[in-house]
Amino acid sequence: MQRELILIVDDSEDIRLFVRKSLEAEGFRVSEAQDGLSAMTKFQDEKPAVIVLDLSIGQPDGFEVCREIRKVSTVPIIMLTNHDQEVDEAMCLAAGADDYITKPVSARILALRVTTQLRHRSLKPVQLARILEAENLSLNTESRDLIVGKERVLLTKTEYDFLHILMEQPMRVFTREQVIEAIGGSVEFSSDHLLDTHASRLRLKIKAAGGPRVISAIRGVGYRLIPLQ
Repeated sequence: MQRELILIVDDSEDIRLFVRKSLEAEGFRVSEAQDGLSAMTKFQDEKPAVIVLDLSIGQPDGFEVCREIRKVSTVPIIMLTNHDQEVDEAMCLAAGADDYITKPVSARILALRVTTQLRHRSLKPVQLARILEAENLSLNTESRDLIVGKERVLLTKTEYDFLHILMEQPMRVFTREQVIEAIGGSVEFSSDHLLDTHASRLRLKIKAAGGPRVISAIRGVGYRLIPLQ
């Protein structure tokens, strides 16, 4: 059986060596790139199952590489950052990353995050296209398009998965654990602040397109799409 290939993109040889050893110990194959241009080439040629992408790799940086990949692929991308700052977190999500890790990181957590992304991808069922509707929102589950009124709103993979579960039952309160599972994150290591960042970005995108106020955070529980009046 072919082992899954993980592409690590980092300009530090020491970090690449650490990631390689950590993931190979868990049975993965590992490919390396030290900058954005070689990362794009290896992504196109090797079709990795997961990409572990450092934010600070020169130009193009990790954000730009992530955005370019998202134009053509939904491959899971885990962003690495040296900075534990909200701006980095929000920008990672906006660029289309599925998860992010602040360095330094343990080998165990790194392997867990990669495994979680692979499991989420493999367990996602094949479904016939459906149109989910709530208020003036329309979500096509095949094309993954969100239409607000008559305007198409671009979503990252994570934003789509978050909105999808809420639109399945717009009045239902989904727990944080259920949302984390839907977006392919780790229940043990995902933060409340990370989920709130996803929710906030979705609200802003929908509002900017002329949509209604959506996604209420229910303190201590989770989220619902349609707020109580």
